Amino acid sequence: MLSNFSEIRKAARNLASSIVAVPMGHDVSSLKALIEASDSGLAGSIIVGSEEEVNRSLVELNRTLPDDITVINCDDPQEAALKAVSLVSTGEASILMKGLIKTSIFLKAVLDKDVGLRTGRVLSHVAVVHAPKQDRLVAITDGGMNIRPDRKETKQIASNAADIVVKLGADRARIALLAAVEVVNEKMPETILWEQIAEEGIEGADVAGPVAVDGAMDPEAAAIKKMTGPVAGRANVLITPDIACGNIFAKGFMYMTNTEVGGLIAGASAPIVMLSRSDTASTKLNSLALGAVVAGSR
Repeated sequence: MLSNFSEIRKAARNLASSIVAVPMGHDVSSLKALIEASDSGLAGSIIVGSEEEVNRSLVELNRTLPDDITVINCDDPQEAALKAVSLVSTGEASILMKGLIKTSIFLKAVLDKDVGLRTGRVLSHVAVVHAPKQDRLVAITDGGMNIRPDRKETKQIASNAADIVVKLGADRARIALLAAVEVVNEKMPETILWEQIAEEGIEGADVAGPVAVDGAMDPEAAAIKKMTGPVAGRANVLITPDIACGNIFAKGFMYMTNTEVGGLIAGASAPIVMLSRSDTASTKLNSLALGAVVAGSR
């Protein structure tokens, strides 16, 4: 499995040219990320948005448009979203990225019955994090889409993340269902749910739960706790009980450490990148490189 984002970026560059479709990608923040992706050799882009606004953003950035970025002029957000999604569903682009557009409009296009990227699976956010102490990549989910998933939804969310780590080269997904303890406690509902899911299993993956973070990530801690099995100390997918835990956990890495992070929306038929204006340039490029590698492995 790829072990850091330098390797992910290198893998993305080695793929046939990836194309990102971006509805309303004319704002400075989106355009800057796309130009940096072009400059880095990670991906070209098709912006479906206002050509006039693209030109204004270029002036602000003091840049010209790279040859591998094209613009389809469109001022209507709904029309732009459907067109960008259609570019991905027809294979003209391989990655979808959210531009300056409402999330509700963006996701409605993703789920459109005619041109959308439906697979029947739950859409979930997967944050891929480089854990420096173990020098490996781990997927944390779901801190961005599903508020408090039930058993069925959690298994789909876990499968979404498992698909990503396998596409990053893991021989097998090793899923840890995270809790504060490794035993069932009736006052901690997630431990009851985790035991049920661990007993049922998740197709194509190893799964253990409930598991605390130390037992999931650190082989020495797992040994001290007398944990056994393929997940103990070697997890590459970490499942949190709800969106609050997932969001706090992933953003703790992003804003309290120097580790590198990238993120995708998984569960659709192609990778979806939803960047925040507050994301660092590194996080934006990591996310686009991650999308390119996942798309290239489809």
